[in-house]
Amino acid sequence: MAATPRRPLAGLLIIAALAAFSAAPTHAADDCAARIDDGLASIKRAQDVQRTREAANDLQLNRELCQGRLDLLDARFALSDDFEACRRKGVTFSDRVVRTLTQASDELTDLKAAWIRTCGKQMQD
Repeated sequence: MAATPRRPLAGLLIIAALAAFSAAPTHAADDCAARIDDGLASIKRAQDVQRTREAANDLQLNRELCQGRLDLLDARFALSDDFEACRRKGVTFSDRVVRTLTQASDELTDLKAAWIRTCGKQMQD
């Protein structure tokens, strides 16, 4: 008779675990989409700061400003990688986000080459 009360408890625990497991992909997808949206907003703010800093220096690049450009490129590469990983997991995004990050992914290699041409000399000093 003592085993009877345990079975409903065990059943409830199993049901709760299954419910949590089935909700996990949805939660992970929401986290992924939120992380990408936050990343886009963060990069936009950082680009605004970088432009302001460059304008304050009369658009004359120096080591610090070139490092800022490199940091932005690295952040964009990381966000693009994260976006692609989320898409492989089946996460869906708005058309605007897909367009923005697909275009960015196509441009990143060219932007890195441009950074090397523009800032390579500054970074060697």
